[in-house]
Amino acid sequence: MNLLIAPFVNALFGLYYLTGNLGLAVILVTVIIRVLLFPLVLPSFKSAQKMRELQPRLKKLQEKYAGDKEGLAKAQMDFYKQEGVNPLGGCLPQLAQVAILIIFFSAFNLVTGFSEGKKTMVEINQQLIPSFQIKDDFKFDVNFLGSDLRETPAKIFQKGIGIWLVVPLFMLLGSGVLQYLGAKLMLPGGNKLSVTSDQLRIKEKEEEKPKSDDMQEMMRTQTMYMMPLMTIFIGWSFSIGILLYWFVNSAVMTAQQVWVNGKKN
Repeated sequence: MNLLIAPFVNALFGLYYLTGNLGLAVILVTVIIRVLLFPLVLPSFKSAQKMRELQPRLKKLQEKYAGDKEGLAKAQMDFYKQEGVNPLGGCLPQLAQVAILIIFFSAFNLVTGFSEGKKTMVEINQQLIPSFQIKDDFKFDVNFLGSDLRETPAKIFQKGIGIWLVVPLFMLLGSGVLQYLGAKLMLPGGNKLSVTSDQLRIKEKEEEKPKSDDMQEMMRTQTMYMMPLMTIFIGWSFSIGILLYWFVNSAVMTAQQVWVNGKKN
C-alpha cells in the first residue's frame, strides 16, 4: 500500500459508494482536503493580511531609502523581523496546492486506470481497506455533467466545436480565473474591489520610480499571472476529473481567503 496515495484512493471509493457518482466523489474529497489543510495555511493567509496592513509603512521605507537598494533591503528585513511577518509566507498555500495535486493526480489515475483496463483489480485492492475492496463485476460510472472524467480538453476539442466543450472549458478557464483571484487576494489591497484616489496617487508615485528587481515583487507577479496561465496551459492535457479537483480546490481556497480577509475588517 502506498501511504501517500492510498488515503485518496480510499476516499474516492468510499464517497463513490456513498454518492454513486465519481464527479461528486471528487468534489467532496477536494472540499475535505481544503478543510483539513485550512489550519496549516491559515498562518499564511494571516501573514498576507498583515503585509497589506503594513504596506503604508513599507512605502515610507521605500521613500526613505530611495536609490539605496542595500539599505532598503536591510531596513525591510529588520522591519519584517520586528513585526513578526514572513514576506514570502503567502507562497505556502500555492506550494501546498501543487504537492496535493501531484498526489491526487496519481490516485485519480489509479482509480480511472481500472475503468480503462490499465490497472488490475489486485492493484486497486492493494490500496483499499478491506470494506472498500472491489470484485470482478465492479464498474465505475465515469460520466459527470455529460463529460467523461477520464478525457482531456485537448482530446474533447478534437471532436470539434459543440456543447461537449462547455464543461471542460468552464473548469479549465474557471480554474485560471480563480487562481488569479486567489493570488490577488494575497497582495496588498487585494481584499478591496475598488481603487481609491489615495491608491491611484500611490500607484502614480510607483510608476515614477525605476523598475525594481526586488525578489518579493517578482514572486508576487509570477504568482498572480504565471500560475493562472500555467494552470490553463498544463490543464489542457489534464483529465476532466483532475480539472474538476483543481477548480473546486481553487474555489474553496479563494472563499477561505475572502473569509480570512473580511474577518478582521
